[in-house]
Amino acid sequence: MDTSLLVRIAILILTLAVAGCAHVASLPPQVTLSEVEPSGRAAKPPDCNMPVLRHEPLKDFRRVAIVEALGNVYASEADVLPAVQRKACETGADAIIVLTSKSQTSESATGYYINSVAIVYGKENPAAAGTAYKIKIPQGN
Repeated sequence: MDTSLLVRIAILILTLAVAGCAHVASLPPQVTLSEVEPSGRAAKPPDCNMPVLRHEPLKDFRRVAIVEALGNVYASEADVLPAVQRKACETGADAIIVLTSKSQTSESATGYYINSVAIVYGKENPAAAGTAYKIKIPQGN
């Protein structure tokens, strides 16, 4: 058998193997959102500009949701973070604070994990839609 044919076959096999790995790396991260309290804000489009903070801001803020994501074993933060940002946009948040960002291997989960909190700036929590207030109205005798 010709040596150049063996080299071509080896290159073809390597190309297919690399293409297979690239397909695995492209699986989308699994993202979960747990509301802490209503944000009082309308949802933003999925491609909104969601700032990523690594520490709590100096100004007042409220935590409105916990956003967690798990990418596959070949994923990195750059692969998983955009999915977290998209999910945070749904809450109407002003920013997210990344609490944990790491590659992990455990019994329950293997892959790249991000734990973050969606926040809105300000102390006040506007009344949630549908909240009723009891007001006493004095009645004349």
